[in-house]
Amino acid sequence: MSYFKAVLTVVLTSLLLSQAHAQKMEDWSFKKIEGYPQQELDHSKDILGNPNSLFPLFAKLYKIKHFSKENAVFVHIGDSHIQADIETATIRSELQTYFGNAGRGLIFPYQVAKTNAPSDITSSSKTAWKYNRVTRMDSVVPCGISAFGMQSQNINPEFSFDLRTINGFRDNFDRVKLFMGGKVSELFMEYNDTQAENACYPTAPTYAALDLKTPASGFKLTFPTTDTITFYGASIEKKETSGIIYHSIGANGAKYSDFNKTPRFWKQLKYLNADCYIVSLGTNEAQDPNLTSEGFLVEVKTMVHKLRAISPNACIILTTPPVSYFKKHSPNQSLVVITNALIDYCNENNLVYWDLFRVSKGLEGAKIWKANQLLRSDLVHFSRDAYILQGNLFVDAFVKAWNDFLCKNY
Repeated sequence: MSYFKAVLTVVLTSLLLSQAHAQKMEDWSFKKIEGYPQQELDHSKDILGNPNSLFPLFAKLYKIKHFSKENAVFVHIGDSHIQADIETATIRSELQTYFGNAGRGLIFPYQVAKTNAPSDITSSSKTAWKYNRVTRMDSVVPCGISAFGMQSQNINPEFSFDLRTINGFRDNFDRVKLFMGGKVSELFMEYNDTQAENACYPTAPTYAALDLKTPASGFKLTFPTTDTITFYGASIEKKETSGIIYHSIGANGAKYSDFNKTPRFWKQLKYLNADCYIVSLGTNEAQDPNLTSEGFLVEVKTMVHKLRAISPNACIILTTPPVSYFKKHSPNQSLVVITNALIDYCNENNLVYWDLFRVSKGLEGAKIWKANQLLRSDLVHFSRDAYILQGNLFVDAFVKAWNDFLCKNY
C-alpha cells in the first residue's frame, strides 16, 4: 500500500510539474517597457482594474491562440491622442503579433479631409469633397463610424487609398467593408493595377462588403453617379485569417459628448461586431476649469449605455486621460476630478479601467514628462516616443491580466 502511494505521488507530481512547465511556456513575456526609470512611471499602477470582467474576451482569445479560426474585434475610441494612431498602432502591432493579424481595421481618407492621418495611411482624390468631424455641427456634413464624414462635390467622385511600408512591413487585406450614404447605385474598386470589383445595388446601401480576388495594399474607389455621395470610412480585413482586428477611431478635440450626439456613429458601430471597446477620452473635457465629476459622468454613462445596447456581450475598458497642462501654465487639476470619477464609476459597475494618469504619476508626473521632453510644446500632446511608451504600458497591463487569466484557468 505504501509502495502504491509512493508511485501515485510521483505520478501526480510529474503531472503537476508538466502542467506548470506548460503554463510557464504559455505565459506572454513582454519586456518593452523595461529600462524606463521609476521617476517617470509608477509601474505598480500599470494594471487593468476589475480584470475579471475580461473573462469572455480572454476565453475567446485563448481559443484563437490555440485552435479557433475566429476573430476578436477591438474598437478603440478617442480624441487626438487616438487619431494620430501612434499609441493604438503600438497596441495593434503587439496584440496581432501574439494572437494573429486579421486586419488593419477601420480607415478613413484623412488627407482628402485635410487632417492628420496615421503614419501607415495615405489617400488622395482628383475630385472635390466637403468634410467634417464629430466635434463640429453634424448638419454640415454628417459624421459616421470613423468620427468623420466627407461628401462629394463632383460627378463620379473618387479617392485612392494606400497602406505605406512601416519598418519594412506593408500590411494587406482582401475584404473591404464600406460605410456610405447618398444615392449609391454602383461602385467600382480598382486594386493591384489590373484587378477590379464592380458592385451594383437595387437600393442605395449604407453598408457593403467586397471580397477581393487577391490581397491588396491599396485601392481606388469610384462612384459612377451624378448624385451626392457621403463616405464615412472603411474596414480593411483578412477574410480567411484568424486573430485580432483592431479598429482605431479618434478625432482631434473630441469629447464623450461629441460621440454621444452623433447618431450615425452609433448606427454604424454595430457592424464592427466588437468584442472589446476601449475608450480613451477626457483630455478635452479637462480643459474646462469648471468641470464637475457629476457633469462629466453624465456623458460617460451615456456612452457606456449606448455601447452595451449595441454590444451587450462586449467588454468595456475605460482609460483615464494622460497627464497634461492647463493652458501651458500648470499641471491640469481637472484631470484629478476625471480620474477619480472614472475609477469610482468603474468600481461601482464592474467595468475594466486602465489608469494612465496615475501610471504617469499624475500632477507630479506632468512636470517630469515635460522636463524629459515627452510632452510637446503645447503641453497636451506627446512626442512619438511617448505615445509608443503609452501603447506599450497598456499592452503590459493587458499582458499581466492575460497571464493571470491563464494561471487561474489553464
